[in-house]
Amino acid sequence: MATIVLRPTNERLYLTDELALPWSATNLGEDNFRFQTRQPVYWEVEMTSYDRRSGTLSVRIVDYSAPAGEYRPARPARQAVSAVQFATLDREQFCAQLTYYRAGELPLSMIEVPEEAAAKFTGPPDPPDVPPASDFPIGMDTEEPTSSTYPLNFRVPITELTVGDGYAEGYYRDWIGAIRYRIPNSHLRKEFHPIRGYFARYLRRKTVDVTCELTFDAASEPEIRKAYSPHLSRIDDRLIEVLRARTLQDLLRPEETDRRLFTPEELLANYAEDDPVRVLLPPPGAELLEEILRTQNVRNAAQLAHLASHHEAGQKLHFVLSPRFGFLFFVRGQVMHHFLMELLDSHATYVWSLPQDEGTLSEHLERVTAEVQHLTAVGRSNYRRSKTFPYPFWTVRHESVGSEFVDGFPRWKARVEEGLI
Repeated sequence: MATIVLRPTNERLYLTDELALPWSATNLGEDNFRFQTRQPVYWEVEMTSYDRRSGTLSVRIVDYSAPAGEYRPARPARQAVSAVQFATLDREQFCAQLTYYRAGELPLSMIEVPEEAAAKFTGPPDPPDVPPASDFPIGMDTEEPTSSTYPLNFRVPITELTVGDGYAEGYYRDWIGAIRYRIPNSHLRKEFHPIRGYFARYLRRKTVDVTCELTFDAASEPEIRKAYSPHLSRIDDRLIEVLRARTLQDLLRPEETDRRLFTPEELLANYAEDDPVRVLLPPPGAELLEEILRTQNVRNAAQLAHLASHHEAGQKLHFVLSPRFGFLFFVRGQVMHHFLMELLDSHATYVWSLPQDEGTLSEHLERVTAEVQHLTAVGRSNYRRSKTFPYPFWTVRHESVGSEFVDGFPRWKARVEEGLI
């Protein structure tokens, strides 16, 4: 088998340092994908044919994680290469190396789950009528292989794996020592590493099966290639969306606490570092509100979205956890500081307005925080009747929310905005 190791980058495909082609000269195309930049990528490819008239080299990738030392930057070229045609790409292994890709523009394999470990690694037969090595445009490696490859199956605890961007990796330990292996999965992110146990609970198993190839080479250490886990392959966008929705539901449940307002940092401080809420949810703030409005059926969604659009840029969005989850927005008027509290699925907007010339913004926030706590302690109805706040306090009800005949949002909006002086 005639092979060569290529060095693909985001800009060009390097056959050698002197022979580099733009991606537009390949069937993968320009701007259809982008590699992760944390470490260089090397592909070992088998050359299947070469068209002298067009200078087109046809190849098939046989190893997506070829050793860097096998790339030969000064390898001489016998003939010109003006284009490279790739055979169908292994979807999992290729996409695990990327930060984004356009699936419809790339020759990706179909998603398949092998029925047997051996079936995955049998591999296709050698292509018929492969030209002799002398016909290839670049000096290829045509020596007889000195390595031996064996199928290997084992089981590993999920918590022993290291999760990175596009993969999970670990070490196989046996009489031969510890050998690192990497299981591609383009849906995994390094931020998920602390919640491996969370995935294990959802998959209802503490271990995952791994199938791979164990290669012994006389010139190097044993190596594991083509690692695959049918259990880890179940971690995809759909599963992550389900976990994110469950986590969001837990976050929105009322919570008993002595405090009533939280900054984004304080909200996250309520959760342990390995709590899935820290990685499965957007950052607390505008992104979290957008996620709530996108995924939850919130009766006052229009009011929340409107207030979010008027919240002063640069000011932290504060959170209310009790009596139910909500937000405290800030709007700076011409003469007043306005703080507007909107709870999820509530029936009214609560507004505290304080003169700007009678205190700083931080002092006003501290005063409103005390009012929110008092409101929660005595109840919203009793608080409205008490009228103990020395500055303007007013509420605007959500009228005709959910009505098929009357849209109450314009009236609510007008009443809120006319008071924001």
